[in-house]
Amino acid sequence: MPHWLSRCSVLALSLSVLLSQAEPLQLYTEEYPPVSFSVKGRAEGMANELVRELLKRLGESGEISVVPWARGYHTVQQTPNTALFATIRNAEREPLFRWVGPILLAQDSFYALKNSGIQLHDLADVAKAGPVAVPRDWFSYQELRNLGLTNLLGVTEPEQMFKMLKRGRVKLIVADNLSFYSTGDAAQQVDYLTAKDVEVALPYRASLGYITFWHGTDPAVIQRWQRELDAMKADGSFSRIYQRWLPGEPEP
Repeated sequence: MPHWLSRCSVLALSLSVLLSQAEPLQLYTEEYPPVSFSVKGRAEGMANELVRELLKRLGESGEISVVPWARGYHTVQQTPNTALFATIRNAEREPLFRWVGPILLAQDSFYALKNSGIQLHDLADVAKAGPVAVPRDWFSYQELRNLGLTNLLGVTEPEQMFKMLKRGRVKLIVADNLSFYSTGDAAQQVDYLTAKDVEVALPYRASLGYITFWHGTDPAVIQRWQRELDAMKADGSFSRIYQRWLPGEPEP
């Protein structure tokens, strides 16, 4: 390739990146009340309030869309000037994104209906407990499969597994403690189940959620976001948002 043509290609790529950075950041999240959910087309919830405050403090513009998790997850891996939240961090996902956080602390567990009488001591007991519903796009699904569980019932959306549990179609689901804080219309996502309706049959693991950016994002952008998040934690504004939506829950 002639040198002048090579230089033109580099300049075109640089211009494309600069133009994308000048556009509003496109952020994606999922229906995961009370952390994130949609009300009449507007993204609401703890994480959305936090992200809007970060954008305001940074003097940046952004558009938040509530989409199925798989769509947002794959879009942000492939598209400049995009971000996704709240993404659970693990070794498999580490190289796929740039990370800001944590913004969320959740305890994942195997849940049953209250007074179910189910007693589990380890994953060997889970393997003998019948079908366990969990969204197939969640990392928990793949992780538990890799650990040898063959009785997982993969569902398309989280709402399906809560309905199945409530109606007795399955005795166990994999969920986190934050899901049961949902109120009002947002509680439809968990079929209006509350913490009083369920019990932890077996704790699984603690998870930290992050804001994840396209892997080609300028490191300086990531540093600005992380500094502003750290400042919110230091001045108490992060805690006020977190506790308003998740009262009494430990913070990340």
